[in-house]
Amino acid sequence: MKDKILLFGGTTEGRELSNYLRSEDIPHAVSVATQYGEEILRENGEDSLLVGRKNAEDIEKLIAKDSYNIVVDATHPFATIASGEIKKACENAGVTYLRLSRNTGTNASGSANILYVDSLDKALEVLREEKGNILLLTGSKELNKICESIDDTARIYARVLPNEDSISKCTAAGLSGKQIIAMQGPFSKTMNKALFEEVHASVILTKESGKTGGLDEKLEAAAECNIKAVVIKNPESKYEAGDCYDLEGIISEISRIIGIENPNLKAQYALTESSSLNKKTIVLAGVGPGDARYFTLELKDALENADIIFGAKTVISRLEKNDCPKVPVYRGEEIHEYLKAHPEFKCPVVAYSGDISLCSGASSSTEFFAEHGYDLHRIVGISSVTLFAKKLGLHLENVRIVSAHGRECNVLGTIRGEEELIILPSGVEHAAEICREILNEAFLWGDNSRNRYVIKIGYELGTENEKIIEIFDETDLNSLTGLEKGKCLLYIFDKNADNSSVIKGLSDDEIIRGKVPMTKEEIRALSMRKLALTKKAILYDVGAGTGSISLEAALTAPGIKVYSIEKKDEAVSLLKENKEKFALSNMEIVKGEAPLALTELPAPTHAFIGGSSGNMREILDAVFEKNEYARIVINCVTLETFSEVIQILEELKGRVRDISADIIQVQVTRFKKAGNYHLSDAINPVYIITLQKERS
Repeated sequence: MKDKILLFGGTTEGRELSNYLRSEDIPHAVSVATQYGEEILRENGEDSLLVGRKNAEDIEKLIAKDSYNIVVDATHPFATIASGEIKKACENAGVTYLRLSRNTGTNASGSANILYVDSLDKALEVLREEKGNILLLTGSKELNKICESIDDTARIYARVLPNEDSISKCTAAGLSGKQIIAMQGPFSKTMNKALFEEVHASVILTKESGKTGGLDEKLEAAAECNIKAVVIKNPESKYEAGDCYDLEGIISEISRIIGIENPNLKAQYALTESSSLNKKTIVLAGVGPGDARYFTLELKDALENADIIFGAKTVISRLEKNDCPKVPVYRGEEIHEYLKAHPEFKCPVVAYSGDISLCSGASSSTEFFAEHGYDLHRIVGISSVTLFAKKLGLHLENVRIVSAHGRECNVLGTIRGEEELIILPSGVEHAAEICREILNEAFLWGDNSRNRYVIKIGYELGTENEKIIEIFDETDLNSLTGLEKGKCLLYIFDKNADNSSVIKGLSDDEIIRGKVPMTKEEIRALSMRKLALTKKAILYDVGAGTGSISLEAALTAPGIKVYSIEKKDEAVSLLKENKEKFALSNMEIVKGEAPLALTELPAPTHAFIGGSSGNMREILDAVFEKNEYARIVINCVTLETFSEVIQILEELKGRVRDISADIIQVQVTRFKKAGNYHLSDAINPVYIITLQKERS
């Protein structure tokens, strides 16, 4: 075979490629910079080795001397000078240059607190698992997407350029006040460190921007503050040119050049005995809800064969009979780093409480390990939900299961209309809070909680401390004293669920009124239909009045967040009464006049304007500034207001491209009984105007 390959090593992928070349008897030599690199490759079975650093001239002479016609650059991802010399030599010698891309999931300094990810989506998966404040150093372009992906935006801070466009994107994403840090770089390590400490950051998000982007200064500051840094890799650093390939791509390209047809890549290198990269295996196992009585046979076999076990402290403490090392770590990226530093472990097991297929941290770990080339084996366990159902004699096909563990959850909103519900709370105290909310709602509606609800708490299920506690009233919650540190589940049965309407509308008579104007029932129905609220909508109800629109919106879905904006004291009092009557935790009352009252609020997805106090133009500008795609519904009773909206709409069309308007006029007539007759009682005609910018 006339083809001969010169491989510049320095990475695990380079060793894998040398395995493939040997297995196919392809003439080659591997060049490494150090004796340490030589030792590793000799242990890996490679004999054709060249040792020592080389510049472009040295490489060019080597190519000519030994007649290499293909050169593969598999040097370290940050060895940019070496790569430049190799590529220059290939250009001068006129031979094929192939770049073997590497996984840069670890940082250059080797710090375990720095995690490199391939995309913003991967970064968001990591951030969703993090606790504490998040500092964004990625600019303003993707702020909206980032903030939409994090449940609690109050812990997000963003450093952006000090210009109007950047700041407006911050406010549109729901950030305000001290969450927006408008500064012009470059920033020193000291300045970065001061900022990280000022906002009490637990994790930073940045891009692989190199020296010009101040990446080193950010990472050094993060290391000194002992906080995590998530770095989005530069796509061009992974695929900087058409001659850059991953391991499989390199093998395919080499096979094409030297004439190997249809190479069986898995047979040739992924499963070779000498291959260590692709033989990584890991077991993710659910250990059940309690002690060893609930271990499956498959789990027991895995634990017996394990040479190291990972998991949360509370989980691995239940595996005392296993003599192998136990490491109190359960996040995929941390386990991956540990195993890279300790390659002697070949049979790792990650233990998770309960069943890994139900509300488990194994979900994100499964994806992580699959993406990092592990041979993944999942062992399901008995979930605490299943054990709870057994204890209570439930049939789970009739029960809705909701996780409120470590996340914001509108529990009362979820309960409404559900006959049977199992909730996974954050702990016993959280379960007690939920019980109080349910009991208070029953009291507000005049129900006896014993007649309306069956509430049971399953405490430390599957252990010697197991308890089933039934809650009838506030005094029963006293039985939870002293149990604060245990785990629990909550079962709720609503005896009146079948009587709940599937349409979450309210009649006018159900709403506490006064002398404050209210959007009438029939107009509300059409306006709500025009709003077309989504499951996680953020709604501004401007000029909320009694709150009839706010109430219906908040009752529509538990994930909807409603901000009721009202300036009049009497109306604010009515709003509070109605919010309390319907026990709406997802409705927030904002006293003030729009648009000023909107300043500190998160960006809306929807807005209803029932009263503008003469500020219609300014309100619309404020809403569209926060979110140009917000859906807005306006109710107009007077011709003057309608004319004003039409005029504003014409102006908007000149400034906001692709905005569409839907306009209807509604006139409703009710009939009231008067003696033996029914007399008409007409409601004022109302214009309902819907505005929204069309998405391209």
